[in-house]
Amino acid sequence: MAGNRDYYQILQISPKADPAIVKAAYYAHLKTLKKHPDLGGDHEEASLINEAYEILGDSERRRQYDQQFLKGFASEASAPEPNPFSPQEELRKHRRFIFQNSFSYRSRAWRNGKWVAAHFRDISLSGACFRSREVFKKGETLELDVSDHPNIKIPAEVRWVRPIPHRFGPPVYEGGVEFKQADEKAFRRWLKDEGLFEVA
Repeated sequence: MAGNRDYYQILQISPKADPAIVKAAYYAHLKTLKKHPDLGGDHEEASLINEAYEILGDSERRRQYDQQFLKGFASEASAPEPNPFSPQEELRKHRRFIFQNSFSYRSRAWRNGKWVAAHFRDISLSGACFRSREVFKKGETLELDVSDHPNIKIPAEVRWVRPIPHRFGPPVYEGGVEFKQADEKAFRRWLKDEGLFEVA
């Protein structure tokens, strides 16, 4: 075990992240952000991501790592990490689900109307959290192209945004959006087709 490496920083998660978040972050890095060498990613970076997941994805090895690297900080912190955003910004009317699909979006403020690639972190019937390499701003109205079959485009308002430092390049931007004027029936059907049966 390379005890001098910050595996939490490599996966860009909190030391208090639960196992589901660890797994989701791992797959998001390799597949959604295309860091796997087979998808054009850097071999060294992918090796570090795999190494981090081997440790943090195993409860016993993670406990040992926390005791060595964090001096027990994470293992003693049983409570979830406090939300860095105000309840008014993060409150959703519906249950959210971990969701790692890719999609594209554009801002109505962009004159060129270009579509930008992004990937979801979680989703609900009323909103979503996602990450993108393109800067977007709180209060912006975005158009999200979430599916071609069926064709689903959803207007959404950005409720919060924050930059996330990236070890191997420019920061990634994470934000939360509230859906506006979505076709709820079609949206429910699409989410069910994606395996989120509980929302249908």
